[in-house]
Amino acid sequence: MTEQIKTILTELKAIQAKLPELRDLFWLKIDRYNEADQQRGVVFDEKFEQQCSKLFRTIEAFSAFIEKSFAPSAEEVAEEKALQKLRSEFPGFDEWNEEAKKALLEREIQTILIKIPQRIVKNASEVINRGPKYQINNQPNKIFSIGSDFSYCRPCFFEFKSKKYAVNNWAMVLKELASILYSENPAPIIEFIANDLSKKPLFSTNPKNYLRPLEIANGLFVESNFSANQMCVSCKKILDIYRIEHSEVKLYLDRIPAKM
Repeated sequence: MTEQIKTILTELKAIQAKLPELRDLFWLKIDRYNEADQQRGVVFDEKFEQQCSKLFRTIEAFSAFIEKSFAPSAEEVAEEKALQKLRSEFPGFDEWNEEAKKALLEREIQTILIKIPQRIVKNASEVINRGPKYQINNQPNKIFSIGSDFSYCRPCFFEFKSKKYAVNNWAMVLKELASILYSENPAPIIEFIANDLSKKPLFSTNPKNYLRPLEIANGLFVESNFSANQMCVSCKKILDIYRIEHSEVKLYLDRIPAKM
């Protein structure tokens, strides 16, 4: 598969990562203190999830179709492996006469093909429960720790150092917390960046290092292509950098799982 095709498929996946921003923009119009308005937001979220699910399945099926269409056949793979083996075993193989090369190559290809196991395709027909995944939180003043499970949850505020900050999504929690600490004292993060040699750094000055870069300060980015729980892991790492107890961050939710 060529690099051009890989780039196109990567861009399709990137579209999926960007779609949640549309939901966030919709919720900016919602009055969180108006129950009818919140209900309208929940209805939107349910339909949004359904449409996203359909689109994601279509993109995944299309990507799989393209990958399969451009993938080399078993015969092509076998021929490449056979050539590599014969050239390794017989250094002068390419200078042999064509008839001898062809005969030996065909025999080697058949030997490799015989060893390739047949693909077994299982047809799974599972009934998926598509009931609502979340509901409005009727206890908006209930406090959640940053170590909680936030699957199918959405924050409306977080409290840090006795001050509340309004947010619409988990990316905003990460951005606000990082921005607050960095603006107060950038030194710990600068020192952390200098010592961070990992392949996927927590912070970077190059947005191309991330699938969905989130700018927390002028020219400083973090990855935001994460689930709610992964976002909170990043928040805890930032707190650790500043040696701040995780309990200093308190979260308030306006959406919780339907079966919570």
